[in-house]
Amino acid sequence: MADDASLARAAQQRPGILAAGLLVAGVVPFMAGLLGLYALLGVGMPYVGFFFLLYWAGILHQDLSEFLPALMGSAGGLALGWLLLTLPVAHGLAGQAAAGLILAAILFCFMRGHLRMLCNNAMMLFLIVGTIPDLHADKTIAQMLASLAIGAGYMGAIAILIHGLRAVFARRNENTGQ
Repeated sequence: MADDASLARAAQQRPGILAAGLLVAGVVPFMAGLLGLYALLGVGMPYVGFFFLLYWAGILHQDLSEFLPALMGSAGGLALGWLLLTLPVAHGLAGQAAAGLILAAILFCFMRGHLRMLCNNAMMLFLIVGTIPDLHADKTIAQMLASLAIGAGYMGAIAILIHGLRAVFARRNENTGQ
């Protein structure tokens, strides 16, 4: 159960009513643009890109220094899920053993903080996505990776643009003494 202090901190981090309204108003054209891009490129499974958006934008707060680790971890998680599903089918018991050893090595690196660019929370999240049976990652891995690339590229480009605009406005305010 949350205490009063943690509830107060959470309330301070939330946007005000006007800011929340503006954010919602911005999300609609943002998502329309992203869905249009998926349709234009003929790439399905947009929810894979949406998971990346949720993770990097929602959980990591669009921290530009975390973009590449989030992207690499996400792609690595999907690839690992595919590997864990296909190795046993292709190579029987030897494939099962290899999949188990690979997974153990990845988990060891994740828990120890090694290879953080790849073995991170994004990898674990997308490993789960990549092993959801109904998604058939063994057959759809290319589409999943394409969806991830589109979502990450779209969000990353917009975040970099916004970051650059903020820097320009901050410099202008400094130069005008405001």
